[in-house]
Amino acid sequence: MVRFGVSVPTGREGLMVPTGFASWETIVEAGRTAEEHGFHSVWGNDHITVQDYVRDAKPKPSFYDPLISMAAISSVTKKIKLATGIYVLPWRTPSIVLCANRLATLDVLSGGRLLLGIGTGAYREESRALYIDRNLKRMNEGVRALRVLFAKPKATFDGEFMRFRDVEMFPKPVQKPFPIYVGRHLTTPSVLGWVAKHAQGWIPGLSPEQFAEAIPRLEEALKREGRSLDEVDVVREVSLCQADDMDSAVKKLLGTPAFEHLKSLLIGKDGRIGFEQFKERSLMGDANDIIKGIQRYMDVGVDHFMFNFAVSQPPDLVASMERFAEDVMPSFA
Repeated sequence: MVRFGVSVPTGREGLMVPTGFASWETIVEAGRTAEEHGFHSVWGNDHITVQDYVRDAKPKPSFYDPLISMAAISSVTKKIKLATGIYVLPWRTPSIVLCANRLATLDVLSGGRLLLGIGTGAYREESRALYIDRNLKRMNEGVRALRVLFAKPKATFDGEFMRFRDVEMFPKPVQKPFPIYVGRHLTTPSVLGWVAKHAQGWIPGLSPEQFAEAIPRLEEALKREGRSLDEVDVVREVSLCQADDMDSAVKKLLGTPAFEHLKSLLIGKDGRIGFEQFKERSLMGDANDIIKGIQRYMDVGVDHFMFNFAVSQPPDLVASMERFAEDVMPSFA
């Protein structure tokens, strides 16, 4: 069954939405609206300081803590999944026990609805500002430490970046295993092997063709770990811009920061991305265009989506969710 999630602007000002956008209405009320319209999950992103390429933005971007934001959404909802997409775990490794306690608390108080999507952080300037380095190793070690804290009545861990001894941390999360999703875009054997060994979910930014090549290799890696493909939730985070026609959708999307954001992520990797490449990485057009785009992913085994709705005004977020629910969702009921 296909599952649709919606991203709320906890850490997206200046990146996916204009600055001055995030508020109670666009975070908490949007979460309530998502549940009312049948969305499966609501996702909050994680940033801590202004990125270099938007440093001159006025007003300055506001970044809201994703866990506290999800806790606020949990207070006005009953069943929608509360997800981080993504939570930069390396920043929390100096206080991993406190981080584990916050995660367990949110999972318990929400009735077992938390999905923890983690990553290394896309912008190096943020980690430098916190004097955090070797992010990938920190993330990997942090996951092992969390697993110990969540599983052991008395937890001890002696790693390279974090250490604790005889920690009796309660409550434990409701969900077992606690769902950890990793935001890694590479499909190398080492990345797929890590997902197969440690994760309940994977959030890569791949095209349908890339998914078609990677998912069978992920399945083989899972078999080597004694697991099956249905134990890993593969999620596609994707920009979505629905309008009456393709030209209107393109014009609407270019009125948001989304295109510049994707370019900023790809500089130094694939080079500067052109708009045609951006269109290939997005869902845009009228309802039929969106339906066809979603189906392309479903045909290669992806059935969970996290949508970054392309919006420029706060009321547009709820309106976009409502339009999608009315025009697109029935095709996948």
